[in-house]
Amino acid sequence: MNSSERIRILYVDDDPDDFFLVSTLLKRITDTTYELESATSLEEAIPKLDKNYDVFLVDYRLGKDTGLELIHEIKNIRKHAPVIMLTGMSTGDIDREALTIGASDYLVKGDFDAQILDRTLRYAIRDAHLMESLDSAAVKFRSIFELASDPFLLMDDEGEIIEANPAFLRKFGTNAFDPDSHKSFFFKNLLPDESSRQELEDIFFKNQEIYDMESLMTVENGHSINSLISIVKQDVSIYQVLIKDLSAIKAKEEEELNLKKFSSTGRIARLLAHEVKNPLTTILLSADQLHMELPEAVLEESGDLIDVIRRNCDRINHLVTQLLDSTRFSELDAKIHSINSLLDEALEHVKDRIDFKGITIQKQYQADICDIEVDGEKVKIALVNLIVNAIEAMAERTGKLMLRTSAKGNQCRIEIKDNGEGIPKENLERLFEPFFTSKATGSGLGLTNTQNIILSHGGAIRVKSEIGKGTSFLITFNIPG
Repeated sequence: MNSSERIRILYVDDDPDDFFLVSTLLKRITDTTYELESATSLEEAIPKLDKNYDVFLVDYRLGKDTGLELIHEIKNIRKHAPVIMLTGMSTGDIDREALTIGASDYLVKGDFDAQILDRTLRYAIRDAHLMESLDSAAVKFRSIFELASDPFLLMDDEGEIIEANPAFLRKFGTNAFDPDSHKSFFFKNLLPDESSRQELEDIFFKNQEIYDMESLMTVENGHSINSLISIVKQDVSIYQVLIKDLSAIKAKEEEELNLKKFSSTGRIARLLAHEVKNPLTTILLSADQLHMELPEAVLEESGDLIDVIRRNCDRINHLVTQLLDSTRFSELDAKIHSINSLLDEALEHVKDRIDFKGITIQKQYQADICDIEVDGEKVKIALVNLIVNAIEAMAERTGKLMLRTSAKGNQCRIEIKDNGEGIPKENLERLFEPFFTSKATGSGLGLTNTQNIILSHGGAIRVKSEIGKGTSFLITFNIPG
């Protein structure tokens, strides 16, 4: 508080002598200008409360009323207004009651001088400003807490969740934290990896903070998401936890990587075709020339070697052509189609396989799903490939194939999920590579061709799999603007 500042005081006391005494003391203070106004009763003081006073001095005795009633009135108008109670004697009970209802301090008449009064007023004003700042900060924090798009929670030093924002409840559900329940909910229960749980325990044990810890977390539907977790200390035993869902970022990175790999594979395929087909043509022509020029006796003696050369040249030529076709963007005959109808038509193509293995089909179609502009026949080929792979991965009679469609933003989404054997992690990265297959009789071009069709439409395809639990293919198409 600087010396040029003027401090306005409302002094409420029904004794004019006490008012004169306080006024005299304030005039002795030279480094601050105090402006003192008076009221002699509760009725006279209440209309003045709307004026912009910096501090209030209130006598305990106000005729038929008490200063405690006036403190209530002041606090109703201004929550953290600095109020100092004046009493004739220190009884303890009055002082405590005054402080309980919001008085900043109390002074016993006759027991203070100008210096004590000045210091008490200054401290009361300072504390009021501090409390108002804290209130303002609390409102801002609450607003950030409530409106944050990322999950945000508070937990104690044992990891028990104390409070969570709406974004957390939407993402993780009431099984993770229910504000209306008397049960205890612990943050560690959302971390399926033991290493992440141990890291959390270390934070509490070593009294540390952590920033951007990447970890799997279990969300409401039992699925796991990649997340970035920051844990910072708010108070002695309170921690703030901010959770960033990396699923969308990881999905985007995976889509971009798949597109780069597809483009790279296409370039290699074109180079390979150029380098292989030219000498292959020369070999075939040479074989034909040999067949024409060699004597009949030599041809009979050599058996069918020339035919072997021809057949294998044809086989190599066919494989190169397949490779080129599967890694080259397709020509499209795009029309408006319902994705739900395309899925049903793809299912109809493989109905015999489904019935033979006794597969249970579960459809979760969004009823008002948007139509998409695609080449229907080609998209059906891609969907059939994925459904056939799912059927082959599942056991007879216990297999469950789930087909889900949904729309979000400007994208139409399809999920084809099975409960089969799952795909080993080391195979996931190679899944769309040409000629990569784990089947004894597979060509290794089915998924490459499927990816080609989807990418040709400007869409994306991702795969998630867990050994022993199954595989899920996620496809997205852009909705026409």
